[in-house]
Amino acid sequence: MLQIQVGKAIDLFASWGVRPKELSRFLESGVVKATRSGYGKGSLRLLDERSVYDVYLAHSFHELGLPPRRIARIVEDVRPQYGAWINGEQKWLVLRFRAPKSEAISPTTIRIDLSQPLALIRRCQSERDEIAPIRRGRPREDWRKRFRETAEAIAKELRKEDITEDEIDQAISEVRTGRNPRRGKDEIAVVTVAAR
Repeated sequence: MLQIQVGKAIDLFASWGVRPKELSRFLESGVVKATRSGYGKGSLRLLDERSVYDVYLAHSFHELGLPPRRIARIVEDVRPQYGAWINGEQKWLVLRFRAPKSEAISPTTIRIDLSQPLALIRRCQSERDEIAPIRRGRPREDWRKRFRETAEAIAKELRKEDITEDEIDQAISEVRTGRNPRRGKDEIAVVTVAAR
């Protein structure tokens, strides 16, 4: 199991555009669940594979302009899917918002590519010697600088694996039409949540 200190995770999540304050808000509100959580100055908080998906989804929904409480509920609703995502069995999340019966609103669908968090988890596992050690206090060598260099290398590699807009458009049209020649039906997690 992967465990990353929050201080190190800040550098890793920066490649997605997650700011330190945003990550702190997610942790304080419980949107992102730490495997080990402490409070106050000097406390140690560790994040695992599931936390990586929490951050990725919370940040994605935050970028879409959803309010914090709504983000928390959605992340809670999709958490049961994490096991299949971590194993690489499901590569897409199709999130459907079910409108209340009293409202005649057409359902909204959001599609999220799950390759980024999985790629980050796998890179972290391959760099375990640099990422996993828990470091506290003021060590002689500047491990933060060395770790930031590792995080930048991981981010650079992840950017190479970014899917293009054309690939996203093609995947969306395949899902809409029911055709899915490249991906099996099991590779898509479909979760329906209440519209409000």
